[in-house]
Amino acid sequence: MTRRDIDTRITVLVDNNVRPDLGLLAEHGFSALIERGPDRILFDTGQGQALPWNAGILGVDLAGIDTVVLSHGHYDHTGGLPHVVRHNPGVRVVVHPKALEPHLALKENESVPHDVGIPYRPTVVEKAGARFDLKTEFAEIAGGVFYTGYVPRILAAEPDKRLLVPGRGGWRPDLMEDDVSLLLDTPSGWVVCFGCAHAGVRNILHHLKDHLEITSIWGVLGGTHLGFAAESETFAVIEVLESFRVQFVATAHCTGAGPNRILKNHFGDRFHAAHAGAVFEF
Repeated sequence: MTRRDIDTRITVLVDNNVRPDLGLLAEHGFSALIERGPDRILFDTGQGQALPWNAGILGVDLAGIDTVVLSHGHYDHTGGLPHVVRHNPGVRVVVHPKALEPHLALKENESVPHDVGIPYRPTVVEKAGARFDLKTEFAEIAGGVFYTGYVPRILAAEPDKRLLVPGRGGWRPDLMEDDVSLLLDTPSGWVVCFGCAHAGVRNILHHLKDHLEITSIWGVLGGTHLGFAAESETFAVIEVLESFRVQFVATAHCTGAGPNRILKNHFGDRFHAAHAGAVFEF
């Protein structure tokens, strides 16, 4: 497959951390605008408060979004969708169908889990103009933009024990089958964008390799969920990133302070913080 000669610009709009001195809002969540030629794809929408504020400060027009991709069905990645739909009636929203189902979490010392799913009824944003494009399989959703669909858990990626879904007579583990990522074909090389990587970074990269016979990846960006995994998983991820000859690692959201230190120490100048306000061009 030949590389698409489309310059790609990614602006991080929502993250737990922000670039200093810009007046941006930090928010537990993630959102990034991907611009490729005429295509403007919003990957996740944060919780909802930071997205319009940060976009305004950064001079990012949230009107004219062609496609929204939701990486999974948690509130901190989906809450801003109603705002986006208001500015883009008829906007296409690509999402795994299980993202629209209930998602729960059980905090320490809690006996009953609380709702961490999408904080509105999908029918509400449909009536406002959202067009849900439900996809479970790998697909090219725009020129040189690939949607992973469901990622098989071949390598170790234990379910986060805090995360649950309703089950018969109670709750059962949430396997996060709705977790998806994006692959971008850029002039620099392949770039992978994670929302939270609940499926496991290693599984996601091998899934992409299986579909497109990829042997090298230029960059990865986004949340890696390593903050909720054993330290050994961080070192396993480093090993697989090196096996794909990754030259650019930009972490966000759920990566965690400890894993970030390990990644920064290992990758050095190849490591970047994908805080809100960061802009990357490929």
